[in-house]
Amino acid sequence: MVFIPVKGNTLFTVQGMQSMCTLQKKMLRTFATSEDRWYLNTTYNEDYNCENTWSILNAVTLINNKTSCDEITEDDILNFAHLLQDCVSFYEQGLLTCDKTKSDCSQVEVPDKCLSNDLVGNVFHYLTPKSFVNEVKDNTFKLKSTMLFLYLHWSQKWDFYMDVFEKNTVTDGVTEVAAMQFFVKFDLFRVYLESDALFVGLGTALAILIIIWYTGSLFVTVMTILNMGMSLIVSYFVYKVIFQLPFFPFVNILAIILLIGIGADDTFVFMDIWKKAKAELHGKDRTVVLQETIRHAAVTMFVTSFTTGAALYANMISSIIAIKCFAVFAGTAIMANFAFTITWLPVVVVMDDWCNEHWFGWWKMCLKQIKSSWRPLSKVSDKFATKYVPLFVFKLRYLWIVLFALLGAGGAYLIFVSPGLELPTQTDFPVFNSDHPMEQYDQVYKKEYDFEQDKVDMLPYIVAFGAIPVDDRGTWDPNQKSTKNVTLDKTFDISDPKSQQWLLDFCSEVRKQPFVNKNHDVFCFIEVVKYHMERPCSENLYSIVPDMCCNQSAFPYPKSQFKICAPIVCAEFMGCAGTSGDPFNIPYGPLYSGENNTIAAFSILATSTYKDGPDYNDMHEFWTTADTWTSSQVQKAPPGMKSGWFITFGWYQVQFYALQSGLATGAAESMGISLAIAAVVLFLTTRNFLISLYAIISVSGTVFVTIGSLVLLGWQLNITECVILSIAVGLSVDFTIHYGVAYRIAPVTDRKGRSEFALKTLGSAIMVAALSTFSAGAMMMPAQVLSYSQLGIFMMLVMSTSWVYANLFFLPLCRTMGPSRNIAQIPMPKCNSCTRGTDTVVASIDNDYVHGNNCPGDAIYTPDSENLLENVEMDTPGTLQFNSLVVAF
Repeated sequence: MVFIPVKGNTLFTVQGMQSMCTLQKKMLRTFATSEDRWYLNTTYNEDYNCENTWSILNAVTLINNKTSCDEITEDDILNFAHLLQDCVSFYEQGLLTCDKTKSDCSQVEVPDKCLSNDLVGNVFHYLTPKSFVNEVKDNTFKLKSTMLFLYLHWSQKWDFYMDVFEKNTVTDGVTEVAAMQFFVKFDLFRVYLESDALFVGLGTALAILIIIWYTGSLFVTVMTILNMGMSLIVSYFVYKVIFQLPFFPFVNILAIILLIGIGADDTFVFMDIWKKAKAELHGKDRTVVLQETIRHAAVTMFVTSFTTGAALYANMISSIIAIKCFAVFAGTAIMANFAFTITWLPVVVVMDDWCNEHWFGWWKMCLKQIKSSWRPLSKVSDKFATKYVPLFVFKLRYLWIVLFALLGAGGAYLIFVSPGLELPTQTDFPVFNSDHPMEQYDQVYKKEYDFEQDKVDMLPYIVAFGAIPVDDRGTWDPNQKSTKNVTLDKTFDISDPKSQQWLLDFCSEVRKQPFVNKNHDVFCFIEVVKYHMERPCSENLYSIVPDMCCNQSAFPYPKSQFKICAPIVCAEFMGCAGTSGDPFNIPYGPLYSGENNTIAAFSILATSTYKDGPDYNDMHEFWTTADTWTSSQVQKAPPGMKSGWFITFGWYQVQFYALQSGLATGAAESMGISLAIAAVVLFLTTRNFLISLYAIISVSGTVFVTIGSLVLLGWQLNITECVILSIAVGLSVDFTIHYGVAYRIAPVTDRKGRSEFALKTLGSAIMVAALSTFSAGAMMMPAQVLSYSQLGIFMMLVMSTSWVYANLFFLPLCRTMGPSRNIAQIPMPKCNSCTRGTDTVVASIDNDYVHGNNCPGDAIYTPDSENLLENVEMDTPGTLQFNSLVVAF
């Protein structure tokens, strides 16, 4: 556990020491007196509890021969400070933790008081942060944190945490326990994963209430939720049965939240268009209303669903299995949701309308009564939506265009230039919010104490020959075991004299490289063989070595001689096995095949100048430098040695560097592919270059501002964050594309009328869709599980940013520079056959023309004039011209 001061600047005072002493005893007393806590009852002592803890309190108490930490005085602390000052120089030299059996240690005279019970060394190494050494030297003693070790049986750790810390903050106003490591972090995560699901449920419930309020139909809402559930079931079936993917990562559950946003959005848009079509068609048959609704809604729902699904599928290029699996599951769920929405939702809406007309009119009446109580607010909101919002959007359009263009550029700068989206720097995977005590220990305090750095070593430089780096485990299951043995290179031949000479020269060049540590030896197989082959035959102590394998001065050796002698020399002297004194515990000697005991592979081992650790930049520099140089040398090798390749590993493992590298490249690539797919789909749908261009600029601005904001919030690009960001493009396209499609199919041709039509037609539906997803995200904020809270932050941010850019950037851009008539429009071949006859066709009047998909004999309804032209005879389908006198009818 880590104590920090609440009051004052240091723990190195009487008040701080006594506070920690009180809290320490209180914690142990709480646990020891809990029900069924017999573990500590046998050892707990009210006066002094040295048996179970080790802290700076124990050190001060022992140094001053006190019996309890309660007795610590100002003089005791001063005496302890003098001891630390007298011994700090020896600790810096590494003499307080020195092995006394070594000559370089025994030659140094260290005062006994500094070595007594290893107390001072332990204080600097375990109990205080690294900065405390300089504070002691400067006589400042600004002890900002200190460690307390509690000795518990492994079976007690969970009970202790739950009894003492789960619902309490351990503090007395002077000091507090700010961080801890009980090794129960992931056990606690599993518990929180279930309990915090309540917040996800509350967010979902709030989104459902908003759907009910906006649609005015409980039946439509229930069917919409059922639609989402069926989409998940279909996606899981495709995932497991069709694609047969065995690994189902935790991040896949994020698809549920994504579906809530997309499903609610499609429902709002469809219902909005349905209501407007029903009102404009003056009670026409439901078939006509439904045709008109689908004609408008199907296009926009397809574009949003396809672009979102494609944006998710783009993440399949990632090298990280969890992200690839999420891409398949979530992308399939979105496409299944679209299939259900376009087939299921129209039927549901028609059934709901019929039932309300014949059976459930009371439900409408109830909603009407409820809404009547909100009538003043409704009038204000309606006036705001129809009068002030368009005024706000379009009158200030030049200001919005410039402002949000600059914001988008600023977001791009934050992402790609400075400070940039950081890669993870901790191998301890964060699962809780940063203020959680266990995350505080892993992410903050762990790197401040020397004892946590003991595991750090220098990275090895290894070059393997004869084995081919092939992974046959597949790319979709991290738990799959390899089905084969080492894959050997059949062209490998070290016995060839050219190979022997090249390898000897290669080992010599390895020693000269700047990334190789000159203070450590380089183990090179051919050098060992050459050394023992040159030894006199009389020095063979353990067995008789053939004369051809000793006292040999000619190098390289003939192939036949090398094949016989190399295995014998290695077996005789054990100099090739590499198992004795190997700090990395790997067999870096030769591997033999079963055929004639020939050498099938071997490796060269050296120590690099790079420290093992989670720093991406250092690891990347070492990897690229060593790999580039090794590859260039192997290319010059004779044919039998061209299978050489570089590898390294350490405590933190190269896998963490591979994770960082995959996140660094995969996130940017998937984002670019997602935007490109969105642009192509939108262009193919609208067939208008300008609308597609403005929409992609708007979506890009949304993505840049959203991710740039997350950069300012300190997000690091870990697995969960990468998955969340992969949703950014998918959720950012919806609102803009809805407006873009509405602009394209508007019944008028001028940019002013088209922009206003798009805003008035879909403005309210888009606002409610953004509000529902935003509210669902807000409800997840109190969660302790990091994935939940991060998803909540992201949902609020992306919804607000997407809504703002769609309304205050895309629409003003279309109003100012959008296409009018058929400008930038790619023509579509028309069919001249008409088989419909005497149908009602919705059309528009513009400059003495009626525009619509008209056939001879059709009744043409024109919403602009709210009139119906009955049985208009037309010679050809398409556009009907009439004189200005008819306009006045």
